[in-house]
Amino acid sequence: MRHRIAIFSNGFNGSITLKAIEGIRKYAAIKDFDTHFYVGFAAYSEDEQYNIGQFNIYKLADLEEYDGLIVFSGLLNNTELARKACLDAKERGVPVVSIGMEIEGIPYVGINNRDGMKDLVEHLVTEHNVRNVVYIGGARGHVDTIERGQVVSEVLESHGLKLEEKNYYYGDWVNERAIDITDKLSSDPAGLPDAIICANDIMALAVITELSNKGYTLPDDTIVTGFDHIEEGTASFPALTTVDQDYVAVGYNSCKLLYDIVEGKTDGKYSAVSSKLFVGESCRCNTELDGDFALSRREYCRGIHNRSKMADFFNRYMDEEKKKILESKDYESMKAALREFYSCSQEYSGDNYYIALNRKYFEDVVAEDCDTLADCYEAEFDYTVALLNGAISEEEIDGKIRLPGFVRTPGEQHIYSFYPLHNQQYSYGFVVFRDGTYMLEESFRVHEYLQKLKHTLQELRINMRLEMAVKELRFLYDKDPMTGLYNRFCFVSHAVPLMETSKEHGKKSMILFADINYMKKINDGYGHIYGDKAITIVANAIRKSIEGREAIGIRYGGDEFVVIAADADEAFAEKVKHDMNAYIEKENKLGVNPFTLSISIGYVLTDPDADKSVDDYVDEADALMYEIKNQYHKEHPKD
Repeated sequence: MRHRIAIFSNGFNGSITLKAIEGIRKYAAIKDFDTHFYVGFAAYSEDEQYNIGQFNIYKLADLEEYDGLIVFSGLLNNTELARKACLDAKERGVPVVSIGMEIEGIPYVGINNRDGMKDLVEHLVTEHNVRNVVYIGGARGHVDTIERGQVVSEVLESHGLKLEEKNYYYGDWVNERAIDITDKLSSDPAGLPDAIICANDIMALAVITELSNKGYTLPDDTIVTGFDHIEEGTASFPALTTVDQDYVAVGYNSCKLLYDIVEGKTDGKYSAVSSKLFVGESCRCNTELDGDFALSRREYCRGIHNRSKMADFFNRYMDEEKKKILESKDYESMKAALREFYSCSQEYSGDNYYIALNRKYFEDVVAEDCDTLADCYEAEFDYTVALLNGAISEEEIDGKIRLPGFVRTPGEQHIYSFYPLHNQQYSYGFVVFRDGTYMLEESFRVHEYLQKLKHTLQELRINMRLEMAVKELRFLYDKDPMTGLYNRFCFVSHAVPLMETSKEHGKKSMILFADINYMKKINDGYGHIYGDKAITIVANAIRKSIEGREAIGIRYGGDEFVVIAADADEAFAEKVKHDMNAYIEKENKLGVNPFTLSISIGYVLTDPDADKSVDDYVDEADALMYEIKNQYHKEHPKD
């Protein structure tokens, strides 16, 4: 055996998952295995492309490297994906167990929704005389939505009551939809129903909060109940009446069933864990001022300052990480900055933490996501951060498990949690935490961390793309489009610093002016196409003559050119002049142009000790060039 299992889960069900982890740890201690959670944050309220990016994390797992797979099928927020994951594992010969959703041919551990929900509705009808009931289910078509709703209808019918079709809603398991439904109910002229039964605690708490914000007094004005028994529901006011699902037993039983299959003790079976009514205050029970729930709230309130403080620390932590990332200029500098950050800041990440990124995505920043990230998690990933036992690790990566230095220690059981990094449906990385940290125990804190990290990485990539665009624009602004030489506008930004650097080192610079002789006659006699050809030849002559030297060529005007060279002397200046004329003479001998090209050149060398400005030297070189040009015209007159 490999002594590790893979689990596909959803991060929005963190409180449920944490209960399951208790059971998993108990069984892991018996069988001595590690647990690898692959966690997405898909939600029915999110758009499809975003959810694809979250679902992609399940593609990261190489299932053949595990003893088996457990899928929280009922919680993934995509029944078809859950079905496909289980059936693919079975087809590949990997033992698999489904939790919360029956899939034909797949061993299954489920919650008996009926027992707990039946007791809850019976309690409302018989103890609180509830008659008019609203049911807020989860997603339309979800097995838990359907089964829990059926129980509500059956119990009501057994008492001569009916769950009206208009009172059956779908809240998609999330706050936003539950709030919308609550707003609709509160605006009904007939008033609120006797009870609002929600298919999970998250929606129930959203209903209670929204009604309280609208001025209703709960549970006096209406009863609200949930399903799940999450910790937040117990500490809220009023404490939720709900259904407790024993996910500790679910975690334990799913692992036991998986290893029974691995060891050939069974080829698969159905296992159901009972649910039970948990009576809180939201149904008007247990409202004593000194009761257990009041004590729970007092304990919760005692920790409010600490939670607020931790939230402030967390935000500062994330701001510092964001600063490190956005100060980076490229992938390598970002990698160095993050490694430095996490080598010193481990209060949230823990001492075993990894960030893996598709390096190409941050190096080819102009490429489209659909091209660069087409391979999803089949691509090669670079471990931007690899924190192993508190120190940055350079150990080799286990290519199949996707963890650097991954070596199991017999007798130790660890939980690794893999989370996706993506831009909509395109995945460019993942992060990995090991064992319990503050962020793992606060599931929405993990989500917040991932969202901020993703946004910062995307902002960095956008910044790098913008910087590249700015460089291209700067190039276009600085360069003459016809010749490729610098243009006159960049004289101050490029030429002046070159000369000042020479002066600081006590060296001379060269300023050379060149002008095409009889340029107007070339344009008038042969057309501007050949005039442009003449300008291009001179530009090429300049480029060739200063190749390999600390010098730049500038198209200073229409047919005027300037060459600036640092650390120059008379011999260098004469060589540049000679090479330019030689290049032009070679072009003339080719005989491909209808004109004979020549240029006038004047140059000066600067004196590093003289109190002269750059403009002074430019004027001198310009004047010398015109003296030479006038002399040329006298010696070579043209009609």
